[in-house]
Amino acid sequence: MKKMIMTLAASAFIPAAVFAHGGDKAGPHGGNVEMPGPFHTELVMDENQEVMVYLLDMNFANPVIQDSSVAVQWRNKKDSVSFKCAPMHNHFHCIPEKKFPLTGELAVHATRAKAKGNEAVYKLPLRFR
Repeated sequence: MKKMIMTLAASAFIPAAVFAHGGDKAGPHGGNVEMPGPFHTELVMDENQEVMVYLLDMNFANPVIQDSSVAVQWRNKKDSVSFKCAPMHNHFHCIPEKKFPLTGELAVHATRAKAKGNEAVYKLPLRFR
């Protein structure tokens, strides 16, 4: 019991931003945000099913492409579609090899400034939780 009280008391001093990992509101570029590790990924999909992936720091800012990489794949239980990703000014632009249904999920594998993240999964259709 004493341990639980100490944990609760200590957590009162941790800023709420530490617990916010995106998903509930748009990122700085209007996209959906996930946290695959020591950084955030922001995914924006346009009407052509092309995807822009921004690799953001822990404060949802400073997108980088240097020493970074992105791989995107759409998948459902029966099929998958790979994307070809290329670095742009401050994000990765990813184009699917073919059109896909707007259900299933987009899986993003990213490395930001040499820091490798876990898989970030974006459920389709994209929406804020």
